[in-house]
Amino acid sequence: MGILVDPAWDYKLINGFLVDHQVILRGILLTHAHVDHTNLAQQFAKTYNVPVFISAIEMDTYGFDCLHLKSVSHLQKIQIERFSITPILTPGHTAGSICYLIDHHLFSGDTIFIEGVGICSDANKMYDSVQFLKLYLPCDTIFWPGHSFGEAPGKTLTYLLKNNIYFQFENRKHFVDLRTRKNQPDPF
Repeated sequence: MGILVDPAWDYKLINGFLVDHQVILRGILLTHAHVDHTNLAQQFAKTYNVPVFISAIEMDTYGFDCLHLKSVSHLQKIQIERFSITPILTPGHTAGSICYLIDHHLFSGDTIFIEGVGICSDANKMYDSVQFLKLYLPCDTIFWPGHSFGEAPGKTLTYLLKNNIYFQFENRKHFVDLRTRKNQPDPF
């Protein structure tokens, strides 16, 4: 039994993994509405007849829609079979970005990377999101971002507190100034 987080781009590869490992798909979690995180949600929802979850804010702000879509809200747990999932609203990358906490694993989409934070639609909200995660999550929480820029995914909050500069800020202005500085390298 399994859940897909942000399925995109290669249906054959992802579906092949599900089939090869006899994973019975029970749901899809979307961290935000960007196409590189959502473009296979409709196809998997249709093929497997499973619900797709996204934050209510993301759905309303960007008009995202697909088959079997359900909205989730900040800290309102959802249950998918044996999976107890806590959605954590983390605006900043988009208005309704959301991370999903399952056991001690956090699926952070484009909000948090091991190496930094995502491109910001609102750096002030991103600061608030990082501060909330620092206070809310246990230090052994393992982060699984939507992209990797050199560091392997699967690092703990303790690791991020020591190695991710955005987790070291206690001052909003310093955080926002760094994240919005001119001439940043293009991660792509």
